[in-house]
Amino acid sequence: MFKKTKVRQILELLHKDLSAREISKTLKVSRNSVAFVKESYDKCDKDWDEICLMNDDEIYHLFYPHTFRPRNRFAPVDYSYIHSELKKGRGYRNAAMGGIL
Repeated sequence: MFKKTKVRQILELLHKDLSAREISKTLKVSRNSVAFVKESYDKCDKDWDEICLMNDDEIYHLFYPHTFRPRNRFAPVDYSYIHSELKKGRGYRNAAMGGIL
């Protein structure tokens, strides 16, 4: 599992008018992370009351939507190639029929 930024805590401290430097020292996150969350919050169409009602995963998805994109781990299967190879008839069955075994 990857390490999540403490978005809710950063927002709570920003709402209490702490500076980015104080927040980064308190939460042990980088000032760039604090600046990114602050900038994203300013651009966001949700107000503080709406964000308070959200759970941590919803808040994280709101600020980091690119991390929740599903990724395909496997290459696409070329079924036409597989079927053409199976039609050729090479393999264990032909070896057994040919008297090799």
